[in-house]
Amino acid sequence: MFKCLHWSVELFRTRIDWGVKMQINVETKPIASGAYDARKKRLVETIERLHHRGAKVPLQKVIARIHPADMVAILDDLPPADAEEVFGLIADTELAAEVFHQLSPDLRAGVLRESPIERMAAVLQHLAPDDLADLIGDLPENQRAQLMALLDWESKEELETLLGYAPDSAGGIMTTEFFSLPHNLTVEEAIENIRSREDVEMIFYLYLVDEAGRLVGVVSLRQLLLARTGTPLHSVMTRRVMKVTTDADQMTVAMLVDKYHLLAVPVVDADNVLVGMVTVDDVIDVMEEETTRDMLKMAGTSDSETLTHSAFKIAWIRLPWLLAAFVGGIAATGVVGAYHEILAEVLVLSAFLPVVMGMAGNVGVQSATVAVRGLATGAIDVRDTVPIIFKELRVGLLLGCFYGVILGIYGYFMHNSLALGQVVGLTILGNMTGAALLAVALPMVFQRLKVDPAVATGPFVTTAIDILGVLNYFVIATWIFKL
Repeated sequence: MFKCLHWSVELFRTRIDWGVKMQINVETKPIASGAYDARKKRLVETIERLHHRGAKVPLQKVIARIHPADMVAILDDLPPADAEEVFGLIADTELAAEVFHQLSPDLRAGVLRESPIERMAAVLQHLAPDDLADLIGDLPENQRAQLMALLDWESKEELETLLGYAPDSAGGIMTTEFFSLPHNLTVEEAIENIRSREDVEMIFYLYLVDEAGRLVGVVSLRQLLLARTGTPLHSVMTRRVMKVTTDADQMTVAMLVDKYHLLAVPVVDADNVLVGMVTVDDVIDVMEEETTRDMLKMAGTSDSETLTHSAFKIAWIRLPWLLAAFVGGIAATGVVGAYHEILAEVLVLSAFLPVVMGMAGNVGVQSATVAVRGLATGAIDVRDTVPIIFKELRVGLLLGCFYGVILGIYGYFMHNSLALGQVVGLTILGNMTGAALLAVALPMVFQRLKVDPAVATGPFVTTAIDILGVLNYFVIATWIFKL
């Protein structure tokens, strides 16, 4: 799994003097989460009170002193109608752009709906091209056309280029605001060029190109500053550049950043011409998006569920996934019905069904989760299928032996039946071993078939384990009790 990403949040304190003035002090040192919640609540109440009183100027002064991330949290706590109006009072369009980019989809849609189109065009001008492309790409066709018409020619051209790539590709998440220089310049000339480009999003790496714009090397800022001033860039550059093409999957980019600890990855076209770069903040968004999507698929639902509050829509999203589990449950009842005779003879067998099935299901979920995340992050390769399956087979056998012995002893002493102890003990052994094996094999098969392996972890694995587990239980019971 990708390393956890730790975020530092600026926390704030409010102090209001209603008779004269109001002042907000933003604390940069960490404080307890409870204190943060209390201060945020107090600030929300203050903003709401000022808004309802129509105190526009004091409210704008308050807003101007709030960090964009904190402003987003405050707007989320306000009633939607109030949040939309308060957003409209953000005088600084650059601050408004940062806030708008982080708003929830519902609130963002409301702000777009209620705000004058000219103001939104002025706000969105401050967004990076890749962020703007993501936002405009999600808009309805009529709003998209209106905003595109109000953007300047350069922004419009960049947007049309980015919107032409698949949203989940390197081209779809890259920014076209990158910094590159000819490789035949000197170190001194490169430093002067950097000083004159204050508007570039991020200069951690200096990408070097030839006369045709093809990427030929890269120099880090550290290398640049340590080199002698008259040295040509091509003498100090690294020629083996970690790069991706515009059609590369976004997870490929994320894995590259994670593996080599990069701050940015250059993006080239089919002719190796440098067309953009993917920065680490975009990769963080990709990691969060992909992890969320995998977790929802593993639970048998979709990320569309998080974007709607309609119970009917959510039920419709979950219905097809649960259908597989439902059909599997029907099949399991058919297996139980086929062995009703042995169940009638040894009624106590039904008492052990929950533990027999539950333990197998838990092992299956554990093994499948490890396999899916390993495949997603690149820690597991499908070429290693056989060694991984054998490893999980050994794990399942060890766990099955441990719990099989315990349950077998319990069944023997509680019901004074050696045969019952043998049945439940062997069943636990077989089910836990089989569950571990199946839960790893299915994601591997899905990966080879070019299907998202996260799908295998939900209803498919649990349903297969339930059916095979019940069948195994009654086959063993019939064999032992008929001896």
